[in-house]
Amino acid sequence: MKHIQVLMSTYNGEKYIKEQLESIIAQKGVKISLLVRDDGSSDRTAAILKRYSQEHENISYYTGNNLGASKSFFDLLKKADHSADYFAFSDQDDYWLPDKLIRAVKMLRQIKQQDIPLLYGSMVTYASEDLQNGQAVSYRNRRKTGLGNALVENIFMGCTEVFNRSLLELVSSHQPKGEGWHDWWLYLTASAFGKAVYDRNAYILYRQHGGNRLGMQKSWSQRWRNRFSHFQQLRHSLNRQAVQFLKAFDAKYPDKDLVWLLAHYRESPGLRLRLIAEKRIYRQQKMDDLTYRLLFLLGLL
Repeated sequence: MKHIQVLMSTYNGEKYIKEQLESIIAQKGVKISLLVRDDGSSDRTAAILKRYSQEHENISYYTGNNLGASKSFFDLLKKADHSADYFAFSDQDDYWLPDKLIRAVKMLRQIKQQDIPLLYGSMVTYASEDLQNGQAVSYRNRRKTGLGNALVENIFMGCTEVFNRSLLELVSSHQPKGEGWHDWWLYLTASAFGKAVYDRNAYILYRQHGGNRLGMQKSWSQRWRNRFSHFQQLRHSLNRQAVQFLKAFDAKYPDKDLVWLLAHYRESPGLRLRLIAEKRIYRQQKMDDLTYRLLFLLGLL
């Protein structure tokens, strides 16, 4: 039975965290340990974590100053138990189906090379606040995973990610110096040095409520509103992330020229044209791909 350490960051999560903790404890076919970092909560979250850690020897937690979700998860990576076989990120307010983790392990073990950095991610089911009503994502990823996709799009939601020790060790020692997304950084690193596999099935109820950053995309018009909002949030950030990636990793890896191109494309019109013509860089949806190439031409990403 494989040992999976779940890494959870919490912040004022008293309303839903018990359900999530119970769903993690109830995972089938794997040995579970849970490490939680509380990111400076002012409610009863820490008290709930203390009680669960007293009642379950495989649950531990620590508290820290408010860093924000991504930096909190990066801190968890540094403190993870390297004796575990696999690791998983968890949000505080979702609900995992009992076979979520064993499904991830089975898919990862199907990969021939087990000593390279490996990452698993999956679809989610968007659920109502009480978890009674769910809706699958209405679109599918149409193209393969890879560094060319990871540079411009993160299809791996952190709450679905499961990864091996090799990826943990690589990422924990090569973290971005500035701002960065923990889940996206894992997708980039796994794609550059190993392999990322995506499961088109869903094993997590992704709870929708007022505190969520990403809402349920019910209609075509709402999806496009979310896209434009996302475009604005990403202004120059793809360029900065590529720069951070080059600085973090000095070692050579396949397609390093793609990272260099994205890191430097804003320096000249010629590099912008090279970037928009580069077929190895792509988004999953054709319309998104065309839109991003236009935004790259304008130097906005």
